[in-house]
Amino acid sequence: MADSWTFSEWSIGDVEPTAFVEAFQRFARVATALGGAGEGMVLQDEQDPTHFVIIRRWDSAEVVERWAGAQAEHADEVRRLVPAGGRSAVMTKVADLGGSATQSS
Repeated sequence: MADSWTFSEWSIGDVEPTAFVEAFQRFARVATALGGAGEGMVLQDEQDPTHFVIIRRWDSAEVVERWAGAQAEHADEVRRLVPAGGRSAVMTKVADLGGSATQSS
């Protein structure tokens, strides 16, 4: 079974970026505790520091559905910071891009 990935995009306006990231990390820890959530990351736009993309791997689409049903009761802090919410999607990995194990400066 293929891994599922969630993608969400956030425009946080006047919210302090650190406050948003910390709130989202707390929100994401609940998903981790439910099981089936894999690695993830919060990406911040270098040109627009109020723009974030969050990506997370999940064991299956069923796990994502379980989290989708439970997340509303844990999202209060993120919703207070960004009432408009974010745009999200569930995606399936179809290919690797490769790359080197080391980064060059």
